[in-house]
Amino acid sequence: MPSLRSPSAPPSTSSDRSADVIRVAVVDDHPPIREAIRRAAEESMDVRIVAETGSVGEASRLIEEHEPDVAVVDLSLRDGHGLELLKSVRAQHLDTRLVVYSLHDETVYAERALRAGASGYLMKGGSTADVLAAVRRVAAGEVYLSPEMKRRVLPTMRSDGEEEVHFPIDELTDRELHVFRTMGRGLTANAIADRLGIARKTVDTHRRRIKEKLGYQTTDEVVAHAARWVLGTTDERGRP
Repeated sequence: MPSLRSPSAPPSTSSDRSADVIRVAVVDDHPPIREAIRRAAEESMDVRIVAETGSVGEASRLIEEHEPDVAVVDLSLRDGHGLELLKSVRAQHLDTRLVVYSLHDETVYAERALRAGASGYLMKGGSTADVLAAVRRVAAGEVYLSPEMKRRVLPTMRSDGEEEVHFPIDELTDRELHVFRTMGRGLTANAIADRLGIARKTVDTHRRRIKEKLGYQTTDEVVAHAARWVLGTTDERGRP
């Protein structure tokens, strides 16, 4: 049975909605993780846990009911996937900002999480101080990512002062994206040419442009990125 609220967290009041207090929901099916975040919040002056659960279904209801400023969400939950929860929250047009806190490799899932509606992504293994830092940054309208992932996206400021990200991969043309996908499947330049019915020289041109647009120095780096991208965009039946 999911925990609807931390035993130490009394019902929210109007004082909880002070601009100085960040109201947070924690969605993780590991009670020790929830407890660690709760304890860290209790020791802080500006973060308050208003709801917690390990269930996707329960999380949707709690977020709608409590309207937290930020929800910290794991991707692997016992009754579903955290990405679906992110999409659900965004579809409800709720103001809650979302931070993914997961064991899943950020090089595979961070971009997917951001596209699904998250404003931050951090991997488990760090301290709870990192979680609170992410909560504060996201609550302030910023995007929270590791330095490595920050280099892979293009943060920009919107007219309302909030930060959002754009992905270099979105700059690829349809043909370049097709070539990129086949590179991720391990095809050589000659095999790509045969598959797409184009000249090898044309493939080389596409690969060079892809490398430039994604900001890589070598083709091997592009292939590694493409392999992760194919893995992250493959559906349950194994089809991209």
